[in-house]
Amino acid sequence: MSMYHAKFQNLTAVSYSQARPKLRTGDILFCSGDYVISDMIKHFSGSDFSHVGMVFHWNQRTLLLESVEDDGVRIVPLSHYIYDYENSKRPYQGQLYIGRHSLFSQVDESTINHMLGYGTDRLNRCYDRQELIKIAARISMGTGRHDPNEAYICSELLDELFQQAGISVIRDERSFIFPGHFAEDPHVEALFQIIP
Repeated sequence: MSMYHAKFQNLTAVSYSQARPKLRTGDILFCSGDYVISDMIKHFSGSDFSHVGMVFHWNQRTLLLESVEDDGVRIVPLSHYIYDYENSKRPYQGQLYIGRHSLFSQVDESTINHMLGYGTDRLNRCYDRQELIKIAARISMGTGRHDPNEAYICSELLDELFQQAGISVIRDERSFIFPGHFAEDPHVEALFQIIP
């Protein structure tokens, strides 16, 4: 991992069963994938991370609210990343980390429910492939600007969820936001790595 996200280096690695009781609603899953699309995202964003999602608890389950390429906005058990990613019977290929935004501890239950409702209202919205193209163009040619729409890359969804709680995350000068911005944010603490 590069110095770009130094706070994620040398973290304690724990199993999912060890991690699960430590997780709180609002924690951030950071993924550094070993997939073609992940490598593309990491390359064009200059980040070690290719994906982010928000952890939350519901009915004794630990879930993840996220936006992914094939499905758009979805909710999945976090354990699927560890044991059965994309119904493959194998873990996610890459590294998984948990971070926590320090301001989230001040968010009340009503606001958390509002955030989760906001996310639920966006289930099945498309993944924003056009946004990835714009980000690549911005970085490689210095062109493009983020235009809000009804499709989401993972970091846009997470950003909108946090905005519902009055929490802003740093972004680049053209309003693009990608996983690395969450990792860079000084309010985000790196907690631990989850291993299969």
